[in-house]
Amino acid sequence: MGRRAYAQGLRGLACVLMAWQVWLVWHISTYDASTVEWSCDGTGGCSSEQFAGMAPFVGIGSAILLGLLASRFLQRATAGVVIMLCAAAAAIGWYDAVDAGRVGRATVTDFHLVLPIENLSVSAWLTFLWSVAGAGCLAACWGAAVSVRRTAVLRRLSRRYTTAEAELAGWRTVSRSYGEAVVVFRDAGGQEHQVSTVVERIALDRPVLAVYDADRPADPDRTRVAVPRKRMLRIS
Repeated sequence: MGRRAYAQGLRGLACVLMAWQVWLVWHISTYDASTVEWSCDGTGGCSSEQFAGMAPFVGIGSAILLGLLASRFLQRATAGVVIMLCAAAAAIGWYDAVDAGRVGRATVTDFHLVLPIENLSVSAWLTFLWSVAGAGCLAACWGAAVSVRRTAVLRRLSRRYTTAEAELAGWRTVSRSYGEAVVVFRDAGGQEHQVSTVVERIALDRPVLAVYDADRPADPDRTRVAVPRKRMLRIS
């Protein structure tokens, strides 16, 4: 196993373990919410020595760490996936608490998030959490679509196309986010090609790859510019 593959394997394992922690913490935050005993000082401040009382804070911190670790794999879908995971875990925690007889669906609980949200019934919390999970799912789908388009991952997986390091020259603005440029690259045989294509403006500040048809490397209709994923947290 190469050094890079070993590093990615460790990162993947870290993501799995952190995802499990995120799920566990958010599940506990709702499953044990009805058992938390709060001590208030009379000035509006309350605290508890039980873990479930501070679980939402731990859950948010764990979710941020998971996002940093998983961004290498999930890219722009990261935020949506993490939000969906947290909301689903908290919702399942409520369902398990109802099944265990700890609370009823009409029970008004002392479960608090970071924001000062008024106490809600379990049914209301479930509605809120599933709405958040749905929004996270939409964000994840949108982010995944953007990442797939920018990295041209589907085209790069095809045996028909080949990838080569490239440079952009002669930028001409077409719209707010796109422009026309000449992508310069060398094919597998070492021959240089200059192909005019439309690319996103973000490609100007990033290393790019030319994804081209091995049989027709100079064909602009079969050449795409891929923007590699940005490494936010590198493990090597």
